[in-house]
Amino acid sequence: MSSASSPHHKSVFTVSIGASALSDRAHEPALRRAIHEDLLEDLAVHGQVIFASEKDLKRFVAAVGNLPSSLAKAWEAVLSSRKVTVKIADPTVQPGLGEILDPATVDERLGDVVELVLVESAQAELLGVPEDAFSALSPQGGVEIGRIATANRTATVRAAHEVLDRPLREGQNREVEWSQRFEPLVDAGRPLVIYDRYAGQQVARRYVYERGRGDGVTWFLGKVAMKPGRRVRIITSVTDRPEGREIHDERVISLAYRRLMESLGRPLNLDLVLVPDRSKSSDGRTVRRFGHDRHLRFGTRAALALGVGMHAFADQRFRETVTVARLPVRDAKAREERAVRAALRPPEGGWLASD
Repeated sequence: MSSASSPHHKSVFTVSIGASALSDRAHEPALRRAIHEDLLEDLAVHGQVIFASEKDLKRFVAAVGNLPSSLAKAWEAVLSSRKVTVKIADPTVQPGLGEILDPATVDERLGDVVELVLVESAQAELLGVPEDAFSALSPQGGVEIGRIATANRTATVRAAHEVLDRPLREGQNREVEWSQRFEPLVDAGRPLVIYDRYAGQQVARRYVYERGRGDGVTWFLGKVAMKPGRRVRIITSVTDRPEGREIHDERVISLAYRRLMESLGRPLNLDLVLVPDRSKSSDGRTVRRFGHDRHLRFGTRAALALGVGMHAFADQRFRETVTVARLPVRDAKAREERAVRAALRPPEGGWLASD
């Protein structure tokens, strides 16, 4: 087990990787490849890569170029994609990560911006990682230092996995889930897509039919709206069939979302996609256009299938345990594309334009 008990519990973490770590030959080639593939998969979902300086970044790029061809291409694909955010801690300061041999310098240079540092085996030993441990904390406890060979066993990576995959537990405060799981994903993955058949009905019940004072969609969008420039697409259903005294057609749902947007008190780039719940096919059969599946997609980084959908966030604490499951991003996007093809054509200016 790791000797480090990481204080970081977030779905997305910041990591700095030493250039020399890429060429660490402590393992057989097949195992080395597996280690790199595991790390690349984690970075694509959870990681933001921070380099100590511009020179450090150049060294890293050069080290990637010296890897076996297939591994080099894999690294280049991930680093150049929108899945991984690459930043520079300080464009001019020296030394680079590979030259740091004192763990106190890790705190000094990277403590404010990095949660995990991954280096080659010999450097890890000099930075205080015991031979029989996967990682160690920096002297001030703010940075976890680990070997690249055992990156997936570090506390930071394991915590990110756990945060992303765990259910929304009954009694848990939604604010905790926002700060640990959803906010880091909103920050790291754009755009945000909410695919939820009932997200329109929930908003209509509050803003048109005045049933209840809260709904999960408003709370979640209120959090997202605090981050300028975020784009959100909501894909939800409409129907002409009455439910008691209520109608949830495109007129009602669009009115409800206009009122929701007014209630936020701050701008939000929202695209509303309205899909008929049922329609007739060319042979006269009834076709369901919108399934019960519900998910949140955070750009190309991650997609989460969410049990009862946005309704889970209606109360300060979750009323029941809600399952959360990782969904392949390509499957989530395919589901969204099918719904968009079946969607109603919006009026000029979009569904959210004033009447």
